[in-house]
Amino acid sequence: MKQARKSAKLNKRNHNPPERDDHVNKMIADVLKLEPSEKTFGDRLAEGITSFTGSLPFVWIHIVWFTFWILLDLPWWGFKPLDPFPFTFLTMIVSLEAIFLSAFILMAENKQGRLADQRARVNLEVDMIAEREITKLMNLIVEIHQHLGIHHPGDRELESMQKTTDIEHLAEVAQATAESPNGQTRKKPPPTIRS
Repeated sequence: MKQARKSAKLNKRNHNPPERDDHVNKMIADVLKLEPSEKTFGDRLAEGITSFTGSLPFVWIHIVWFTFWILLDLPWWGFKPLDPFPFTFLTMIVSLEAIFLSAFILMAENKQGRLADQRARVNLEVDMIAEREITKLMNLIVEIHQHLGIHHPGDRELESMQKTTDIEHLAEVAQATAESPNGQTRKKPPPTIRS
């Protein structure tokens, strides 16, 4: 009987993690939803090749290959080398390898770039929602202060923070700043808030 209770408790603990874990697991699941669940053969191939070419075994294979090739094709062995110095055939093989490797690396980078753009859009949306929520909370706190009769000296910064941020204007200022040669806006921008 005791064993059954222990087993039931253990199962309950394993199947019903604490609320915090549920929240963490939900956040992880939400982030994983952004990742593509099914990859094409080309995606898997490009990732595999990129992963391998960025590893130490890839370097060692090339060191051994080049050393063997050069030593085998030196004229001191008493027979005619297949690819005598300056190793034209080896150069052609390495050039072809570089072409294909660069194509696979660019494919993998394009995929990562698309994922980064998607994450940035989601991040921007979350930031915009958070900005609206914080503005709303600030307005509620000011209303609570007024309701309780708590007076505070006029604060221009607080008043401007209570207004909704004009996202389009922020984008325009960021674009103007990025396009200017010294990284500063050419003219003083209008206020970044709207009522």
